[in-house]
Amino acid sequence: MFFRKDVFNSKPSELETELSPEEIKENIFSADKRPIYIVGNNALTCYMAAKLTDAGHNVIIISDKENNISLSTNGISLKEDSSLKLSRYKFNTSFWIKEEPKLILLTADAGQLNPFLAALSKEKVGTAPVLCFTPLKDINYLEAMIGGNVFRAFFDGYLQQNDQQIFLFGRTPQVKICKSINWEKENPFADILDNLGLNISFETDVAMCYWEFFAPYAVGSLLSALYNKNIFDITKDKTLRDQIPLLLNEIAEIAAAEGIKLNTEELIKKLYAAPMNYRFPLQEEINSGGYGEAHLISSVLMNAARSAKIRFMDSHINKILKQIYNLILV
Repeated sequence: MFFRKDVFNSKPSELETELSPEEIKENIFSADKRPIYIVGNNALTCYMAAKLTDAGHNVIIISDKENNISLSTNGISLKEDSSLKLSRYKFNTSFWIKEEPKLILLTADAGQLNPFLAALSKEKVGTAPVLCFTPLKDINYLEAMIGGNVFRAFFDGYLQQNDQQIFLFGRTPQVKICKSINWEKENPFADILDNLGLNISFETDVAMCYWEFFAPYAVGSLLSALYNKNIFDITKDKTLRDQIPLLLNEIAEIAAAEGIKLNTEELIKKLYAAPMNYRFPLQEEINSGGYGEAHLISSVLMNAARSAKIRFMDSHINKILKQIYNLILV
């Protein structure tokens, strides 16, 4: 008589598939369902929410009442030049932080950020890292309000919003994140920001990153707003494009007083590389009677020039700012 002998494995682990470090990290990450809060109501808000949603994160947008209703009911569509795909999204929204956050992104325009900060108390933020994309020169008051775990972030891409449609023109965006002196040991973002399809770098020179972002942003904004032309069209007009190096050199002089040496040739190339259909936010604001971006640009440059004891009132930039304020007041 033959009896079947069942063989019991005394070491079940020998039959299990061995996971790679990447798979282990992914499993740990997928179990973390804490939300990522994005604070703002512009194209960058929606774009980052879409990318983080695609990567599997639990995303909640904090915005104003009208925008919250629109994002949660109608949603947005996202079209990127690099893809023929048109993607649609609806987002969870809130007016304040309700759950412990994994990460917070500040994406609001400079003139609209402060009203949102009431939703971000130190107690609610806790130990979560905060990425500030809003291009403020000084964020000390943010740290006083929501804690010291605030990092500067700079989005280098060409986003446009038309009602419920978000367009990304041109190349894949680049994101620079600044603060840590040792990103290899102290980087709270590496796992969270994986698989977003963005070119992300981690920098330590905050001042350099700021001026490299702000200088072309300010020049492109001022010229396109003054002449109501896209920067692409301005670069095709010899009379108008000759102002680009003039304005960049004035900003470079102000930055130099902070020990920052800007490569104006590279910044000129960056403005010339702007996609044909891209419009700077200030150009759109002027057409709708807004002034937040103009105030940001003037305050950053005037305060920096004053600190450097540079006479700003006679600069070409100041003359353009005066013309723009006159357009706003008309």
